[in-house]
Amino acid sequence: MLIIGHRGAPSIKKENTLDSFQAALNHNVDGIELDVQLSKDCKLVVLHDLHTYKLNGKYDLIRNYSLNKLKKLNYQIPILEDILKITPPHKELHIEIKSNQINNDIIITKIYNLLSKYKLETQTILSSFNPFVLSALKQLSHSIRIGLLWTLCPDEPWFITHYSCYKINPYSFHASIEYMNKEMAEWAKKHNMKLYYYTINNTQSLKKAEALYADGIFSDYPNILD
Repeated sequence: MLIIGHRGAPSIKKENTLDSFQAALNHNVDGIELDVQLSKDCKLVVLHDLHTYKLNGKYDLIRNYSLNKLKKLNYQIPILEDILKITPPHKELHIEIKSNQINNDIIITKIYNLLSKYKLETQTILSSFNPFVLSALKQLSHSIRIGLLWTLCPDEPWFITHYSCYKINPYSFHASIEYMNKEMAEWAKKHNMKLYYYTINNTQSLKKAEALYADGIFSDYPNILD
């Protein structure tokens, strides 16, 4: 079972920062996972939430900020290329594409070109909750591995469904451990998908993941198996 550093190693350093990813790699994880979205000036910023706070305390979307403005709010925000530069050739790289758009050509093309530049295509799994993103990735490249993200959380958008796998044929199924059960795990295995679970941060969820045929887990704790 692979241990993937969830947004790096948030139990050690602030999530989705260079320090966090380096901390995870220093603790010999099998791979790292990060979130990528577009800024207003089309930079590939590594951030989880689609929104941030304005200086006056109101919510606003990340895509309405330039990278420079985002850096003023949080100077530790990296861009994707910063992470690719420190990714070893033998580690899995999981990139979650954050987008609520139907047309995702810009972010997909920019990510794919960077992966090609750093020769990281074969060790990368590109994932998303958005099936439109994954479908576009399939059209761009049949060789890139894609992961279908899934949850039953009622707060998530309507398009999140495991039935997307029939159209997309993903390499892996990335499921919330909270909502996963044996029936769903057996369904995923029947369709030849690798199973990755998030977020595994305690003994109870770890045992559940092991019982449900986990091929890998995303964890804030790089030494969770110790």
